Amino acid sequence: MVTSFYLDVDGSRYPRPSDYAPHVERLFRLARGSTVAESSGSADAIEADLARIAGWLERELDRGTTRGVAAFSCEALGLFEVFALPTSVRDQVVVGPGPDVAQLCAVLYAVEQVLAVAVDRQRCRMLRIESGEIEEREAPIDTIERQVDTDVEVGSFERRHEELARKHYRHVASAVATELATRPATSVVLFGPEDSVSRLEGYLPEQAVALVRGKLRLPVATERTECARAANEVVRAAKVQRQRELVAGLCERAAEGAAAVTGLGPALEALGTGRVGTLVVEDGYGSPGGRCPDCGQLTPDGVPCTRCGSATTVVENVVDAAVTEAFTHHVQIEFCDASDLDGLGHIGAMDRW
Repeated sequence: MVTSFYLDVDGSRYPRPSDYAPHVERLFRLARGSTVAESSGSADAIEADLARIAGWLERELDRGTTRGVAAFSCEALGLFEVFALPTSVRDQVVVGPGPDVAQLCAVLYAVEQVLAVAVDRQRCRMLRIESGEIEEREAPIDTIERQVDTDVEVGSFERRHEELARKHYRHVASAVATELATRPATSVVLFGPEDSVSRLEGYLPEQAVALVRGKLRLPVATERTECARAANEVVRAAKVQRQRELVAGLCERAAEGAAAVTGLGPALEALGTGRVGTLVVEDGYGSPGGRCPDCGQLTPDGVPCTRCGSATTVVENVVDAAVTEAFTHHVQIEFCDASDLDGLGHIGAMDRW
């Protein structure tokens, strides 16, 4: 059995460790009181997991940058993984046959790793923007000589000047590709003179172009916090638009019966068949439910297994269980605002094909 533990340690709410200590004790009591802990062997294993989690909180938690903690422990498997998260989480503990990664998926979905690239005919800047932190990365600068400093004729100089500019854009495109290969990003924002941005995009590899969320006409020398603010606005707007288009597509396909469903029961049933390609969930949505002990099918609360008719065992939050199952089976998971899924039962699923 795996103990999955989530704890909110946001310093704005809990300035001192003693402020969140009661929450730790409450979660530990819940773990000890779980149905899994009824057997002595499981009880001992859970105690060992809780001891490791408590030790990590006491000795290794960095309150300076961490707002939430996700820990997964299973002594029998030698598993102990802790993720110090830049955003808050919902206090939760789950003891089950595998890790409950639903909240971790939601956090990873919400955290944008943005690479902002500023470019003109000679200069380039690359900024990494993540969780309020801004890091300026090394970027190529290719100085183009002035005509007054050469004895080249005007026509020849202009051609030479243009070739040097093309070389610069290729140089920048290569640097961007290398940066993304070294440290992947979820979004890329380009800014600079319109002509320079357009020409750079023409040299970027397809994988980088697919990540471009927007282009801004900001000078390359723009102050870094202003660059980050503008880039984050572009990324947020692009994400909202993509979510609306996704939900609109889900709604349309479900209405036509075209390999899409909405609502908790239909979504869980579709997920159990293995045909779901995308699971769309309202951020923060939860509901009690059950799991079939024979075939593993998840069901809404009080509903017998829809595949074999067996009685189900209780699952405290079947939505989290569904997200975890989707993650395990490489299903794309999209978290949306409540307003986007209004009237659609808070959750939906689209087939792979």
